[in-house]
Amino acid sequence: MSFPPPPPPSSPEPNPHWGPYGHPGQHPGQPPQPPRQPPGPYGGPTGWYEPPPESEKTNTLAVVAFIMSILCPIPLVPLILGIIALSQIRERRQKGRGFAIAAIVIHCLTLVLYALALIFGFSGALDDAPKRDTTGRVTEEGSSEVKDLRVGDCFTTDDDLAEYQDKDGADAPFTVTVVPCGRPHEGEAYAVFDLEDDGAYPGTEKVAATTDEKCGKALTDYVGPSANLPDTLQTYVYFPSEGTWDSGDRQVTCFVGDTSGSSTGSVRATGS
Repeated sequence: MSFPPPPPPSSPEPNPHWGPYGHPGQHPGQPPQPPRQPPGPYGGPTGWYEPPPESEKTNTLAVVAFIMSILCPIPLVPLILGIIALSQIRERRQKGRGFAIAAIVIHCLTLVLYALALIFGFSGALDDAPKRDTTGRVTEEGSSEVKDLRVGDCFTTDDDLAEYQDKDGADAPFTVTVVPCGRPHEGEAYAVFDLEDDGAYPGTEKVAATTDEKCGKALTDYVGPSANLPDTLQTYVYFPSEGTWDSGDRQVTCFVGDTSGSSTGSVRATGS
């Protein structure tokens, strides 16, 4: 007995979602599809990145506080900004804590320096005026305006006294260095007085004539009637100019000066 051969197996129906090689999503006759790109580093597509998290940023206020602590002269502002920045850094877990701390430290040191300057300023420790004892005699040198010279003050000046003449009072310097008379000095004030004239400037010649008379008498009283000045000492006068007269200056300062350079000691009758 013979049996007919079995029919050939039928081909399975193609899956519409399979390609010719069994890849899903590819239909017969379609060109091969490129492989899919892997996701980006933060789950997004390739070429797109999320912004860095808040914890990786440097706190802007901390940087501003640091810069202001160096450049800003306004008190307390950098200190307050630094404290606020520290609070933000702690809450947001940001960077910049070093900037904030540096701003606070620098500004605190600046405030301390300001306070010391005020304290020493009010106490006179930073004053460069000459130091005097209870009698008014100079014990330590210091800078002084000519109008603040006192009788008996010895001083040095940048001017060349050899070029002075009796009527050059208008060329007086604004400041001199007052020193103890036992130290080398160029001048010694022996009379200080004001001119009694409230009108217009009387002119250099009239002012010089008035000051010569009064300074001559004051010198005799200062050195004594029998005293003879060394040949190197001459008399000079600082008196108001027309410009300073209009601003109310009436002060005259008579002094002896050493044309050879400097001398020590005082020519005062009771001096040494």
